[in-house]
This record gives sequence, C-alpha cells and structure tokens, in this order.
Amino acid sequence: ILSPICGGCSRSLFDSRACFTIMQRDVQKSKGKMTLLDAAKKLGNESETCKLCHPVHCWEHYFNNSTQNYGSAGHHQSKYWRFDRSNPKFTNPTTFTLPSIPSKLRIPPSRFQNIGAYFQEKYESSKANNASMDYLVEYNPGLVAIPTKMKQDLPKDAIYLLSLRVTPANNCFSTKVYADLPQEVWNSVYYTNTNYLGLALLDEKYQMIPGY
Repeated sequence: ILSPICGGCSRSLFDSRACFTIMQRDVQKSKGKMTLLDAAKKLGNESETCKLCHPVHCWEHYFNNSTQNYGSAGHHQSKYWRFDRSNPKFTNPTTFTLPSIPSKLRIPPSRFQNIGAYFQEKYESSKANNASMDYLVEYNPGLVAIPTKMKQDLPKDAIYLLSLRVTPANNCFSTKVYADLPQEVWNSVYYTNTNYLGLALLDEKYQMIPGY
C-alpha cells in the first residue's frame, strides 16, 4: 500500500495532463525496464516545469535543504501511501443529493456534454444581472455519528449527521473543460462568494431521512 512517489506528484498536472498518466505511459512503454520511480525521475529531468517534483530532490525544496528525516543511505525517509489502496474499504457507497436544492438551480444532465458552453452562458447571465452564477452543486461530505444524548430530539432512525459544501464553484468535469474556458469565466466558476452549508440526517445505511 506504499507508493514510491508522493500524492502531490501523482495528482499534479503537466500541460493539462495528469503527471501520473504520463509516468504510467512511460512505464508501460518500457515493457518492465522502468519503475514508477524511474518514470518520475525521467519526467523531472526532462522538464523544467517538473523539476520541482523530481522524487530524489523534491525534499530539498520543502525542507529548505535541511537534513531532517534524511537517511544516511541518501534517501528521504518519508513514506508515501497509495491513497487508492490504503483507504478503508467502501461500505454502502452513496451519492448524496440534497432535496432542498430546486431543479432550476441544478446543472441539467443534458448539458454535461457541452458544459463549457453552459458555464459561458451562466457567466454572461450573471454579468448582465450583477449576480453570482445561478446554479449549485454539493460536494465535500463530512460525516459524524450523532451522540446518544442527542438522539432523543431526533428521528429514531437518525444515526449520522451529514454536512456538504453547496456552491457554484466546482471542478467536477474534465481538466480540458476548465482549461478551455476564457479567463473571466474560469474565475467565476472557481471563485465565488456563494457558499452554503448543507445538512442532512442519515440512517444506518447512509440514506437521507426525508424532511430533515
């Protein structure tokens, strides 16, 4: 469940492409002659943009050339976890949709294929009306078990309290969609003063309890 490269390197982008995808491509093309760590080194050596993420030297930037946590064998002693393998097993996977958000404020599924044009239209409308983008998405769920002493005031099936960020700001579609947006539209999609807290009660199977 350990990874030879850190999560930051795995999730970074190079020319709108995921660095991890580029490294995987090089590993596959080498037909077993190159490891993921070798591919990360190759990318760090070949590109000035990727130089900071060179797995042998990146610690020098973040630790200001300190020898803290640096082994005598010449390797940094940090351990990087494979977040796709070290996470807990999924139980009752659920997609949360707040019923309190009206359909007129949701992105129509019919616009998913041309979402860039949708964002452009919403930007033009918000600019004309001097308002925020008039759609909402919910994400970043937080889950806590409800304390026993509080359950007496809640529905008997309530086991968890769910919190969600509700906002027009999003990064839900492909990287290219956002990269192709005009700068002013991109700014409106990513930066907004419209931020709400969505709350819901869930039962033991992580299903929303209606009316709460």
